[in-house]
Amino acid sequence: MKGYINSILVPIDGSENSVRAARFGIQLAAALEAQAKLLYVFPAASVELIGLAGISRQDIEEAAQECAQRAFNQVRLGLDADMLQRVEEEIAIGAPAEEIIARTEADPATLVVMGRRGHSRMKTLVLGSISDKVMRHAASPVTLVN
Repeated sequence: MKGYINSILVPIDGSENSVRAARFGIQLAAALEAQAKLLYVFPAASVELIGLAGISRQDIEEAAQECAQRAFNQVRLGLDADMLQRVEEEIAIGAPAEEIIARTEADPATLVVMGRRGHSRMKTLVLGSISDKVMRHAASPVTLVN
């Protein structure tokens, strides 16, 4: 497998499923000698709502940073220092599925490892599953973790 998978992208949202997927993805990256990247996407819908409240772009970026750091910290809790050395962290603002898919298009040798369900089951019913969208449209392999 080494050579085909150059990196493992693990989208996280702070949910228990995403933390479990992140730990699995990081361990898999270590076994494959690949780079692991945690991706936190601050949802564009939240940005629009915050913007309507008159909050500045800088405040929105700070809110995204705070949310991402909480999610990254949850992942770090279960890992040793050696594993964390191979982990990059990235924050984006936008539609989560589209941000993930764009990264697979940029590098098809990236394996996406993600939780099957995120924070809100109700949101899934209304908006559709992010993992489902990623599975249907990603340009690279996707592994779902329960």
